[in-house]
This record gives sequence, C-alpha cells and structure tokens, in this order.
Amino acid sequence: MLMQDGGDLRTCQRFAILAILLLLCSLSTSFSQPVYAVEAPYEAVEICDYVEQLEFNGTLANESVHWQTSLGPRVPGTNASETFRNSVEENLTQWNVSMHEYTVDNLTFTNIEAVMEPVGADNNTPRIVLVAHYDTRNVAERDRDENRTNEPIVGANDGASGAAALLELARIIPPMNLEYGVELLWTDAEDQNYTPHRFFGAEKWAEDQTQQEINRTAAFIVLDMIGDADLQLTHIWPGDGALWSTIPPLAEALGMVENKTDCNDEIGVKVFDQNTSIGVFDDHVPALNIGIRAIDLIDIRFGPGAQAFGGYWHTHEDTPDKVSADSLEKVGRLVELGLRSGAWMTANTTQNESVEDNNTEDETTVVDELPKSKTYSMLEIFAAASFILLLLLRSFFRWTIRNNSS
Repeated sequence: MLMQDGGDLRTCQRFAILAILLLLCSLSTSFSQPVYAVEAPYEAVEICDYVEQLEFNGTLANESVHWQTSLGPRVPGTNASETFRNSVEENLTQWNVSMHEYTVDNLTFTNIEAVMEPVGADNNTPRIVLVAHYDTRNVAERDRDENRTNEPIVGANDGASGAAALLELARIIPPMNLEYGVELLWTDAEDQNYTPHRFFGAEKWAEDQTQQEINRTAAFIVLDMIGDADLQLTHIWPGDGALWSTIPPLAEALGMVENKTDCNDEIGVKVFDQNTSIGVFDDHVPALNIGIRAIDLIDIRFGPGAQAFGGYWHTHEDTPDKVSADSLEKVGRLVELGLRSGAWMTANTTQNESVEDNNTEDETTVVDELPKSKTYSMLEIFAAASFILLLLLRSFFRWTIRNNSS
C-alpha cells in the first residue's frame, strides 16, 4: 500500500512537471511569433503601389529639431513654448489651426490643433488624428549630475522629434488630396513632473470630443521619441490590437523588419521588432479610454544599448546630436505610407469587444493611475507567472505527501 501511494505521488509529480514544460513551450512559441497579424476590422491594402510617392524629408524634420532646441526648454508658460505655437500658426497656412488653452491643478497649458478636411466633408467624414507632445520635461531627474536634476531639458528626442514629424507631415499632406480628414494635434503638458503622471493635454482633448467625433476617428496615432539614432520600434501596450496589426505590413514594405522583403525586393533590417512588447502609458491612453482606436509609436530605449526608460531619457543628454534625420524619415514615411494607402480607412471606427491590450472599462482606471515610466516586458510577466505556479505546485506536493503519510 505504501509503495502504491509513493508510486501515485511520483506519477502526480511527473504529470505536474510535464504540464509546466508544456506551458513553457506554448508560451515560448507565442513569444517568438509576431505580436499581431493583420486582423479585422482593418483590411490589407496594396501598400507597395504608394512607396514611390513618399516625400517625407527627414533632413527638414531634423532641422526643425535643431530649431526647437535652440529655443530652450519648451515648458508650459515659457517664451519658448509660445514661440513654437506662434510658428505653427504662422506657417501652416493651408490648415485650420486653433489654440486651446486650459488650466488644471494651477498649470496653464495650450494644445495646438491643425485640421484639414476634404471637399464636401461633414460631421460623419472619417478622420485620422496624428499626435505629438511639444512640451519638454521640466526636470532632469535621471541625469547623472545631481546638481542639475531640477533643471528643465531641451528635449531633442523627447518632445522635438515628434513635434517635428508633425510639422513635416503638415507640409506634405495638403497635396495628397485625401478623401478623409486629418487632424494634427500637438499636446502640451505631457511631460511635466507630476505624481501620479498626468497627460494633461491629451486628457483635455479627449474630454472635448463629442460622441460623433469619437465615432468618426479611424485611428489616433502618437509619435513620441522617434528620432533616436539607434531606432528600435516595438509593439507598445496598452493599444488597440486591430490598429497595431496595420503597422507590421507598413514597416515591412519600407524595409524596417529584419529578414522580410520590402517593396523593392530587398531584405529589411531590424528597426521594427515584432517580437518585443513594452508597456508605455502615453498620450494615446486618454483616447483609448473614450473608445478611440489608438496606438503609440515610440522608441523608449533611447541611446545605444539602452534599456527601456534608460539611456538619455529625461537627462540633459537628450540633445540634437542624439537625433537622426534617417530615423525621423523612417517613422515619418511609415505614417505617410499609411495615409496615402488608406491603410486606416477600412475599419469600423468604433471599438468592439475584441479590442486588445488593457482597454476594458475596469482596466482604464488602472491605466490612469500608472506613471509613464512603468514598464513590464513579456519575459518579466512570464517569470512572475511561472514563480506563482511553482509555489502553487509546491503547496500541492506538500499537501499530497501529508495525505499519503496519514
């Protein structure tokens, strides 16, 4: 009887170990595959037909980065911030530009909206919203020089790169004669040192949207920290799963995916990594919270060999020499290709129950409370789950031994 009980215990242990191994294999397999394949509600479009038309100029965008940083830190309420706004209003003559000022928690800030609608547009005409924050961090809390951690940064990558990309897109979009609307949104007060972290400009924009405006928004795409000379784009969560599924085909077409053939039959390089997922809470979250399909294009690993939220991020090393015209052009042309091809126009604009990535009603409250600097890799999540599973199995084995002994 005792031998039979011991044999049953060993059989149980072997079964549990086998279950763990199967779990490891299944998870490892899922991690090695692309994060998203193209899925409903977006449909595949003939992307390569438009590649030869691309005009986004990374050199011009990089010149804007240098100009913005020459103004100094663009903290809300500063002359540098006002100078940037005035320049947008003066130069975007083909756009309907408006300024929207708010005061929250004794902080006054101003969003910039530039709108272009097709001829005959009405309140139901679909639109794409492209977003970047133009403010810069008011402290350099991660700087190695402790004597300078309370000083604002010039934000060449974290601020100027995304803002510059929108300016270059503003130059090339009017001649496209798109059949849908485009809104360029420069948010303010995205990067101010508040605890918990607040996305003031994006939050106020979301509050101002009517249900009709929400329903007609086919995509809300944030461009943030896209100028890193060592560009490494990854999947970012939270984010709309269906909208994310449109990005890999665009990246492949432009040679930004390793070992994938681009539209010129050349093998791509590793710029967009489909197998890595990083948690970033950014200006896209308020849009997600009100039911808009939104994603964040961001390289949060700023600098050669940097880890997520490391390197030059939030330091005085975030300077123009760390920004690359080539990186700006890669991301800018990816967005331009999406616009020209109509890649984001095949969707039912309102979200449904299949939308992925922490976008349920219960989870949005948690998203609002988490700081931008919080990140979990898939490996970390897997390690934590495995540890919990092992603890449960250990308790189960001890319980089985006690029962067999009795």
